[in-house]
Amino acid sequence: MEPDPPTVLAETPVEEAQRLAQDLGLALVLVVDADGRLVGFLTRKALDAAPRPELPAGKLAAQPTVVLQADDPVERALALLVDRYAVLPVLDGERLVGVITRGGALRALVRMTGIGEEGTRIRLKLDDHRELYRALAVLSRWELELVSVTRGEEGEVVLHVRGLEDREGLMRELEEALG
Repeated sequence: MEPDPPTVLAETPVEEAQRLAQDLGLALVLVVDADGRLVGFLTRKALDAAPRPELPAGKLAAQPTVVLQADDPVERALALLVDRYAVLPVLDGERLVGVITRGGALRALVRMTGIGEEGTRIRLKLDDHRELYRALAVLSRWELELVSVTRGEEGEVVLHVRGLEDREGLMRELEEALG
C-alpha cells in the first residue's frame, strides 16, 4: 500500500484538482472530507469535462465501487487489479489511509515470491497435494532456507530455496520421497 495518497478536499475547486492531477501525473484524484473520509474520485476525463472550474470537487466525485480495508489481504487487491481496476483506495474504517496501484501490487507480489532473490528454484510435478508436505520435509532435513512456494502450471509447484549446494543429491532424495 502507498500511504497518504495525494487528495483534495470535497470543497476544493475542480480546477485545483485538475492542476494536482496534471502536476503529479495522476489518472484520478481522490476526494476526501475534512475528517479524511473518502468522498469519491475524479478521473482526468471527469475533470476535463467539468461544466465550471470553480465547482467543488465533491459535487462531481464518483463513488468508488470497490474499496479495500487496511487489513484486507494483498491477494484480494491483486485479484481486483488484474481484472479491472488500476487504483484501489484503502480505508481504515471510513478514513482513507492509502491506495494500492497495479505497480504497487506487482512489487508486493515480487516480494512475496522472492523474485529476483538469489537461490535455487525446484519445479515439482505433484500428483497429490499431500506430496508437497513430503517435499517440504526433505527440504527441512537438508536445512535449506525456504524463500517461497508458488504454484506453476497444473499440478506443478515451484520451491525457491537458499543454501543448496548439491542439487543432484536433493533431486534424488525428492524423487525417492515422492515416489
